[in-house]
This record gives sequence, structure tokens and C-alpha cells, in this order.
Amino acid sequence: MPELTIAEEVVLIALDSETGGGKMRLGLDWAVAGAIIVELALIQRITLGDNDIVTVLEPVATGVGHLDAVLADIADGVKVSKALRRARGGAPDRTIAALVDRGVLHRRRTWLLGMVPAHRYPLKETSVATGIRVRLTATVLKGHDPDERTAALIGVLHAAKLWQRAVPTGERKRIRERMGSISQGQAISPAVRKAIVRTQVAIAAMAAASSSH
Repeated sequence: MPELTIAEEVVLIALDSETGGGKMRLGLDWAVAGAIIVELALIQRITLGDNDIVTVLEPVATGVGHLDAVLADIADGVKVSKALRRARGGAPDRTIAALVDRGVLHRRRTWLLGMVPAHRYPLKETSVATGIRVRLTATVLKGHDPDERTAALIGVLHAAKLWQRAVPTGERKRIRERMGSISQGQAISPAVRKAIVRTQVAIAAMAAASSSH
């Protein structure tokens, strides 16, 4: 199976592996959008310069639908916060659809309150999610040095406050601090780090707005 994108890995961490619930988890839309921006920076399709301005380095499609939809919508000179706002609407659905197409998730129809149709997405190929958690455990709990892709994933999960979902065992404070350290560490390039920071700011602002209502 081709390598998963960071957005796909974020979705697999966020969703409940058995019930497939969690699509509406608070902040997941921002986390998946942020993961896509991070990925585009990681593969050098875009870069983030002064004042968080996005520059498109290579507009050619990647061949991955949920990445290309965002790449096509980014114009030179846009701020990363605006790119995130544009991406968040469709990013989760496109990413989940990609995982269904890959055979990693099932699409299961269900009913909310017995009346409203909805879908859940339980795991179909459990080894994929297991592999992600093995990497995260080795890095976060065992202190292994991460490659940039794993560090970027940890940065997005940290920004989205998915610490417990990412590493369900171990002391929570230590996990949170370790993930925060990795997200700010030298394993991540400045452009990728900026994308992670802006994702974290967007999620924090959304959470603050939600708690005020």
C-alpha cells in the first residue's frame, strides 16, 4: 500500500477504530486541513515565508485528491490562516473517502436518534492503524528520534490536542510535553513548523469561540 498522507494518519488516530465514530470531533476539520498544509510544505509544493505568506513552489498535482484539492485552491500571497479556512470545509470528507477507497476504512450507514441518516467509518485494515501507533509509541514513549514525517504528524496531533488518542498508554503530562517538544524540534523544517503553529492557533481560537457560547 502506498504511504499514507499525514491527513489520513490524523483521521485514523481521531476516529474510533471499532465504531468508526469521531468524524465530528471538535477541531478535527482544522487538524485535517492543517495536516494537508503541512504535507504540501513537507513535499515542497508550497513554502511559508515572512508573515505566514504562502508561496506555491510547484503547482503540479500530486495525484492525491485531498492534497490536490487544497493545492489548486492556494494562490501565491495568501496567508496560511486563510488557506486553512478554505481547506477545512471539504478536507475531512475527502480524506476519509481516500481511506475508504484504499480499503483502510469501511463506510457504514447508521441513524442518529433513529431518524437522521449518517455514516461511520470503522477500521477495515487494522494493521495500518497499528503501524501508526507503533511509530508514535516508539517516538513519544521510547524516545526514538523521529523522521520529519513522523515529527510533522506528532506536531499536528499535538496542535489538535489528540494526545490521548495518539498514545493511549503512559503518563499524560509526559506524553503532552514530549509531543510538544517534538513539534518544535529540529526534525521539522521551519516551513512545516509554521504550518503546525498556525493550525494550533486556529484550533485554539475555534475552541475558545465554542466555549464562549
